[in-house]
Amino acid sequence: MKAFFSGSIHKNLTFLVLLVALPAMALGAYTMFESRLHAERDARQNTMNLLRSLTSMQTGIVSEAKLLLTTLGHLPEVEIGYRAACNQRFTVLLGEHPELSNIFLTNQAGIVIASGLPAFLGKDLSDRFYFKEAMASRNFSAGVFNVGRASGLPIQVFTLPVGDGESRYVGVIGDSFKLQFYHKFLDRLDVPPQARVGLYDRNGLRMLSYPSDKARPLGAPLDADLWRRIADAPADEGILDDHRQDGQRDLVAYARLRLRSTEPPYATIVVSMDWQDAFREARNRFIRSMALMALVVAVTLLVAWRMGRVAVLAGLDSLMDASDRLGKGDLAARAQADSGSLEIRRLAATFNGMAQGLETRAEQLRLRDRELAKIQNLLNNILESMPSAIIALDEEGLVTHFNGSAQAMCALSPEKAMGRPPTDVLPLLSAHLDKLQLALRQRQVQRVEHERLRVDGVEHLFDLQFYPLVANGVNGAVIRLDDVTERERLREMMIQSEKMASVGGLAAGMAHEINNPLSSILQAAQVCLMQCDPAIEANRKAAMECDCTIEAVGCYMERRRIVKFLEGIRDAGKRAAQIVSSMLEFSRKSDSRRSPADINAVLEHSLALAATDYDLKKKYDFRHIDIIRDYAPDLPEIQCIRTEVEQVLLNLFKNAAQAMSANPAPGRKPAITVRTRLRDDHVRIEVGDNGPGMEEFVRTRVFEPFFTTKEPGEGTGLGLSVSYFIITTNHGGTIRVDSQPGQGATFIIELPLAGRA
Repeated sequence: MKAFFSGSIHKNLTFLVLLVALPAMALGAYTMFESRLHAERDARQNTMNLLRSLTSMQTGIVSEAKLLLTTLGHLPEVEIGYRAACNQRFTVLLGEHPELSNIFLTNQAGIVIASGLPAFLGKDLSDRFYFKEAMASRNFSAGVFNVGRASGLPIQVFTLPVGDGESRYVGVIGDSFKLQFYHKFLDRLDVPPQARVGLYDRNGLRMLSYPSDKARPLGAPLDADLWRRIADAPADEGILDDHRQDGQRDLVAYARLRLRSTEPPYATIVVSMDWQDAFREARNRFIRSMALMALVVAVTLLVAWRMGRVAVLAGLDSLMDASDRLGKGDLAARAQADSGSLEIRRLAATFNGMAQGLETRAEQLRLRDRELAKIQNLLNNILESMPSAIIALDEEGLVTHFNGSAQAMCALSPEKAMGRPPTDVLPLLSAHLDKLQLALRQRQVQRVEHERLRVDGVEHLFDLQFYPLVANGVNGAVIRLDDVTERERLREMMIQSEKMASVGGLAAGMAHEINNPLSSILQAAQVCLMQCDPAIEANRKAAMECDCTIEAVGCYMERRRIVKFLEGIRDAGKRAAQIVSSMLEFSRKSDSRRSPADINAVLEHSLALAATDYDLKKKYDFRHIDIIRDYAPDLPEIQCIRTEVEQVLLNLFKNAAQAMSANPAPGRKPAITVRTRLRDDHVRIEVGDNGPGMEEFVRTRVFEPFFTTKEPGEGTGLGLSVSYFIITTNHGGTIRVDSQPGQGATFIIELPLAGRA
């Protein structure tokens, strides 16, 4: 006996209490067990009876809907889709059936062609489940939880495909059942006050909640675990035990409803009762049975509690309570160190010291975690805000992170890209794995410049940099991709602008210096020809004074081809004057007046000029070139000098035609594509051909003055440089060329809408 009572004080006191109360506890336990069995059987039976009543009610609703739709579907006006008759009949039926919010008829495309509600006409139901289900199964079907587009009420839609009498389905007829009418049906049933009734669609969304409860809103899903248990149950009807999130236990009866035995359930009825409410009577009987025992146990417990309290329980309870709180995470828990025996007080003091150390350490960890989180967020924000694409790799060469710019270029989604080789994420890197390996081996940054990559169908230039990670025990690499397309384009434009600026002054000086002697040459040639003209009397007198006739002089000059030489001097002088004029135009800012112009009309006029140009017809015929027009409609007018823009466009057309005629592609007809688009506050013009294209060194110099790829005598090399000057200086726009050998050339012009920018 002494060994038995050598345990804890709680154990000894508990044993004494149980020894006294054991007979009464045994009797109460037996009574409670019997009461619980009876109450459980009654609750289960009552719940199943209520469930079967609800199932019968739902079956009746579905049967009525199917009968109504089947009857309507065989009406002639429905089969032929006679809208007026259908609308009238549907409206009458809605008045006779207040539980329906609408009756409608659609065509094969899901467009409502007849409806009891005029506001529903023309609605597109092709995306609705009940429409797709009816058309796919060719049978009566029930929809999921919906809010009516016209009524705004929660509804369930029943549909039936409609045939035209010749086994062809021409649409769907359906009715919308107001879910609020379930409350009227349930009010007539003897539903226990503790019961909760729910009707759920095939997706587990609540269509009915009776009685109404804000905590159980319509359209919300049933508890996922309970829904899974109901779906996995072998029978379509049964009872389950469910434990709610608040710890309460529910008795749940369910019935899965099917339209056809081979199809999945279209709805599920769930009736639930709280176990406490279901077994209230059994609990009351148990309380009455235990009343006498409670008096005896209470007296015994009071005596035992007072005895233990006097001894050590006061300090021990405080220590145990603090230990429980500390175990649950309350680091501020402290025990009372001033009550109980000496050993209990020393134990409480030791416990409080340990708790204080834990609290201090936890606070340090929280501060460190907060700082680490700030640093992590800062690094993530920096990486995400960078325009460069950043891809991080671990020591095995697998992707661990990439920012938003890299995501826009990657072939995989972020979820699939993690842990994959970089070549799977960005195939462009396959050609540069040697650079990545070299960076890791030598611990030095490796670079690749001007790598071409198509992004969203547009070719871009990228600079690649491979950074090895070797600090702080972290091994891996970072790949950085910078889009330098605009930078390279701006660099080329700056170089071109510098060339234009330097050549402009030279062109103006040369033009003025050449113009003076050229005018003398032209004037002298013209005077020589005029002084040999027999129609001038002074020429005749001068010839007679020399003992000859002006006709003889003319004959001599014709025989010696002097006249032809003089005319050649004159024509060559005019050609040189034209070159000088172009050079002056190149170096001089235009003072012509701008006016509104339709750019599509300007293009058409320029095409007409190109087609009738004599010099063009000597080399090619525009009738043998396909002109592909891709004009943007309703383009706004722009402020420009129309003649100058036409000069630029005509020059581009000539160059394209000459390039295609000089290098014809076998089996391919020459074609020029003319395209216009609106880009923000600019009009974009594209003139492209399918000719031989340009080498890179030609493309970068094409706007330089006097640079030409034509044979000597066929071109001056000023056409594109003057065009560049007209577009950039006179109109504040841009002009550039995209071309690759064998893929044609496309000149892109952008002009501001409001004139010079």
